[in-house]
Amino acid sequence: MGDETYQIDHDHPIPDLGVIDVNTVKNGGGSDLFIVIADPLSGDRRSLERLLRKVEVYLEFIKTDQFRRESGVPTPKNTSIIVKINRDSDRLAFDLLERNKPWVKNNGATLVVDTDLK
Repeated sequence: MGDETYQIDHDHPIPDLGVIDVNTVKNGGGSDLFIVIADPLSGDRRSLERLLRKVEVYLEFIKTDQFRRESGVPTPKNTSIIVKINRDSDRLAFDLLERNKPWVKNNGATLVVDTDLK
């Protein structure tokens, strides 16, 4: 993995790995955090590594003091990472997300894949 894999790339469907795209804080505690991938994601190694790193950034965020102040203690019941992904993305991207649902759950959130980009 070279440094270019994780740099900001405005031409990539996942342009900036270091930001939380959308964070919706719930009144009763917890949060829905959205990763938005509007353009089809290819199944090349770089794209899949960027996708996995983006999820990892979200997991790191839910462990921060800032998250806990705003949303409380994250659990898989109150905190979701919702990947809004273009339905025309490569099957490998969907498979990768599916395989990593237990990893996300073990880190205090539920991973949801949503292809409805309305």
